[in-house]
Amino acid sequence: MNRWLFYWRRMTRQLWVRATAYAGFGVGAALIAAWGAPFVPSEMAERIGNESVEEILTILASSLLAVATFSVGAMVTAYTSVSSSATPRVAALVTADDRTQKALSTFVGAFLYAIVAVTAINAQYYGAGGRAILFLTSLVVVGLVAFRLLAWINTLAQLARVGHMIDRVETEAAQALRRRAARPFLGGLEGQLESGATVAALRTGYVQNVDPERLQALAEDADCRVEILAMPGTLVRRGEPLARVGVETLTDEALEDWQGAFAVGHTRSFDQDPRYGLIVLGEIAARALSPGINDPGTAIQVVSAGLRLLDEWEQARTTPDPVSCDRLLASPLDPADLLEDVLATTARYGAGDVGASVRLRKVLASLAAHPGPFREPARRMARDQLERVRGGPSTRADRSQIEAVKV
Repeated sequence: MNRWLFYWRRMTRQLWVRATAYAGFGVGAALIAAWGAPFVPSEMAERIGNESVEEILTILASSLLAVATFSVGAMVTAYTSVSSSATPRVAALVTADDRTQKALSTFVGAFLYAIVAVTAINAQYYGAGGRAILFLTSLVVVGLVAFRLLAWINTLAQLARVGHMIDRVETEAAQALRRRAARPFLGGLEGQLESGATVAALRTGYVQNVDPERLQALAEDADCRVEILAMPGTLVRRGEPLARVGVETLTDEALEDWQGAFAVGHTRSFDQDPRYGLIVLGEIAARALSPGINDPGTAIQVVSAGLRLLDEWEQARTTPDPVSCDRLLASPLDPADLLEDVLATTARYGAGDVGASVRLRKVLASLAAHPGPFREPARRMARDQLERVRGGPSTRADRSQIEAVKV
């Protein structure tokens, strides 16, 4: 992904960005009414440009502050609930939820609009024409607030549900898997460089994004090839190699250009890291199978979601996009890693639960029954799971039911 697009998307997912934009629109809408006053017909200005608009604005200003405060409290409650019932890694999707951000931003923007408009009216900033425009604008704001409030109520009904968060993570993981399946080597080719200058990481953290187009442009300028050593999701330490460039040495200026193609942060990102979504799903299953929660149904739901994701990736990888970065070399995703990321926790912690174990073995049997990249990894996981079941606390009847599912 282009590095500027990556930084832009990461910034716009923060709640304060959209709230600030809506607040700016609200303040601008309140002040621009005076500018459009000369264009309002005198008859309309006399009819609707009276003091009634001030009453509407006062009601908006007094009620929206309470609505915004309640909405923030509800979001924080949902954030805390999801962190404890699912996994803290999925809680970031609560604040990044598009419907949540639109609702909170609308309430904040409408509140500031009403405050600024009332203040301007008391300062005699508007004439009759300006108040007429303000009246019509206020009706639009009231309608928008009502619509967002109803949508927010519907969102609250499902925001803290574990099932909803599983669907959100599955959606994020599916998008990342489709992008990687279309560009299995980030738009480049599979291969390795035997030698060359290394591009070292400037900080310790996870590789969140790689800009293949920038690497391609730099490789064309240097007339060489470049191999990505740290794919998105890799944990690197300061000084460890991110890439290998097919030249003998790199100047400090050139090294800085190559390092700029990599974004390294404290946490992993869903965007370009398809394994992260699968890992988060696995964590949800592990939490559900813990003795404190004991919810095997959620683990079964995760196993089903994992099967859909693996099947979608297997189908999508058959039709990759044409190579767009022919000077870029990278390694492919390992199917065994994908299977391990999403299903291993259920095999490990669900060995004592019949329902979760049977569903897992049915999924593994389905993957092992067809020729493909998951056949051998599924068979290995099935053997490991059976050993855990036989060495666990299951009764003979439970073991017989689990062993009846042949893989």
